[in-house]
Amino acid sequence: MYYLIFTGGEENELFDDMFADLRERENMRCIPDVPQVAGALRPLYRLHHARSLNRKRPLPFRGIWSDRRLSELVAREAKEHPELTLFFNNFSISHFEPSQLAALQKRYGCRLWLCYIDRMSSYCAEVARMYESRLHFDRVLSYYRADAERHGKEYFDCYYSRPLLPEAGKRCELYFWGSDTGRRPMLEQVYRHVTGLGHDCRMGICYAQGDGERLKGISYDEPKTYPEVLRDVAGAEILLDLICGEGGVSLRYYEAVVFGKKLISNNPEIRRMRLYDPESMLLIEKPEDITEEFLAKKITPRPYNDEFSPLGLFPPGERG
Repeated sequence: MYYLIFTGGEENELFDDMFADLRERENMRCIPDVPQVAGALRPLYRLHHARSLNRKRPLPFRGIWSDRRLSELVAREAKEHPELTLFFNNFSISHFEPSQLAALQKRYGCRLWLCYIDRMSSYCAEVARMYESRLHFDRVLSYYRADAERHGKEYFDCYYSRPLLPEAGKRCELYFWGSDTGRRPMLEQVYRHVTGLGHDCRMGICYAQGDGERLKGISYDEPKTYPEVLRDVAGAEILLDLICGEGGVSLRYYEAVVFGKKLISNNPEIRRMRLYDPESMLLIEKPEDITEEFLAKKITPRPYNDEFSPLGLFPPGERG
């Protein structure tokens, strides 16, 4: 079996990085940049694919930007690899028309896989859900366990290609850097609590909501790239992961496991995750649950053997 993997890297480079383990495999090809539209046509393409215009019902003919390229690619690869699978996520599949994908299925007998890396209730997943009603997918996966259980999808947690950890940036005990998304009040409470116990906390809240007083010591509205976050992670002892409402685990869980860091989270989902370790992970309901004992605890990192690599999505005999 040969796999064409459309990573969604044109939407976010991080999506491509999560599949980095698949790039050098003989029977896999990662495609991070569909479509490539440049020059004077770029504004028109962006308008055609704007989420605000496609939220209720996808605009027609969005595939005109990339259908020919996909047809040529599949024809070429099917000639060399008769058993072919096209693997999309909920972002990358939106660049193509369902009718074209159905035609490719019929002509070349290729399989279709779809993975949701967003909640299925998110507007980012609406196009993919519509396509599910119009196409036959041989495999549909969800990164969110609750969605997988609710909608009868296959749950997957193999979504972290281990990056090289860069040289550590500024050292700190507790680290958080991420978007507000309703978490600001609790994040600020955690900051007050941890620093009140005499421990160092480095925190950044991006796209901060509300007009309340901004705490001295917290950085607001300073987004970072993932390589910049990794540099901070390298210098941290404990990673903080807070959610607001229902959610799957964030990359902080994977980083804690992969790089041997302690983790503080209010997400009960971590207890259902592989490699959950109550010795190095603290589940809290309120900031006061963070204890001096846990902050000061020294841990011995457990061995990590690439359990969360995306290679785990494929049968052992088809991992190149």
